[in-house]
Amino acid sequence: MQFKPNYDLIQAWEDADRAFSDLYHAPYVAIFERDGKILVYMCDKHDANISFDMVDACFEKFGLGRPDVLLTEFSNSGCEMTPRQFQVNTLAYAAGVAAKHDIPVVLADLSDKQMLEVLHRQYPTRKFTEKDLGRFLCGPMRSRGEDGEMGIAINMFGRDRFMLDNIAAALNKYNVVFAIFGSGHYEQQRLALIDMLGEPKYITKIPNMRGEFDSKNIKEEKLVDFKIGETVYDTVKAGQNQGR
Repeated sequence: MQFKPNYDLIQAWEDADRAFSDLYHAPYVAIFERDGKILVYMCDKHDANISFDMVDACFEKFGLGRPDVLLTEFSNSGCEMTPRQFQVNTLAYAAGVAAKHDIPVVLADLSDKQMLEVLHRQYPTRKFTEKDLGRFLCGPMRSRGEDGEMGIAINMFGRDRFMLDNIAAALNKYNVVFAIFGSGHYEQQRLALIDMLGEPKYITKIPNMRGEFDSKNIKEEKLVDFKIGETVYDTVKAGQNQGR
């Protein structure tokens, strides 16, 4: 069969099942299996240390075989990922691990230009710039009035559709697909994914090898006082005096 998402089932995050979000806390993994195809969907919490451990587990530890392809929530504008990003950003880290294993990577999020195209299609009489996007896409959306509604439009009619299209295309081409997107995107796409693939099983607990630091305070120790060093002029002058 050919997989195809039903866009009508995409929801705004605020309209998604709150009972589900109360039960599942990011990061966690949803595993879908249908007709010999497997989707490993990691619902990421971008600032959690355990998310890095969960990325490693998705590549190696769930008994599903190594993924054939990785889809990550990175702009498809062709921006270059740097080694530093591999270390501090879970979305880029997943791409770095995929590269180590020679697994192809799909950048499955929209560019700023494409997000603006979505807005102009939805609000043809309005003018938007890239500076507006940061305002529209930050924090809770619907509670922020018009700015939040713009963010909802970008997701529902742009980003989440593009992510679902990439998931469907990957499943039509490969057997084991690993997708890593923010957990909010999963909640918005969940009904469409279930319609396309059936109910998933969830993995919510893995060992946290890196630990968390939210409640940690640094105990600072002062060893030396700062002293301003001599200028080059003073050092040269002292040497000249010694030579006399």
